Amino acid sequence: MTGGPSKQELEMYWQNSRQYFDELARHYQTADPEYYREFIKPFYDNPFRSAGTGQSGKSSGGGKVIIVAVFFLVFIGVLAAGIFFFMSSSDSVTKKVEEITGEYEVVEEPPVKEKETTKDETVPEEELPEGELSGEDNYIIGAKYIAEKKYDKAAWHLKQIKKGDKRYKEAQQLLESIKYLKKFNK
Repeated sequence: MTGGPSKQELEMYWQNSRQYFDELARHYQTADPEYYREFIKPFYDNPFRSAGTGQSGKSSGGGKVIIVAVFFLVFIGVLAAGIFFFMSSSDSVTKKVEEITGEYEVVEEPPVKEKETTKDETVPEEELPEGELSGEDNYIIGAKYIAEKKYDKAAWHLKQIKKGDKRYKEAQQLLESIKYLKKFNK
């Protein structure tokens, strides 16, 4: 055996002083190629040994953990901000609904079978009699009552939407949904 460092010493240099290890490697590569091939080259050839080590020999695994932790914290912050904005915007919708419904009293009527009509029952919003809600307002109020599980009130408002209104189809879908919700929520 030649007079080079032992395997344990080389391992220590590899982990703690990579710069010194590289200098030793360059020296033995030219001065004693056999020692280099047997003891030093395996350090460079092993991909698992060199993964995660930097120039100084210190592991960079801790840096990766910090980056992942910072990314995770940013993600949680964005998620929390999104929830905050969603919750604050739902308050404004609730205020709008209360503003609209505050002036009107809802009278519950017994369910009436819907009749088929052949004539077009559209009434432009500009021509609505005073005290009558627009289709959009009735839709919003009906959706609010569905969320509160007040299905009869919701159905009353959704039935007020005229056939030519832009929310008519959506209101009809909600009316169908109310039938199922009444069945399964009892």
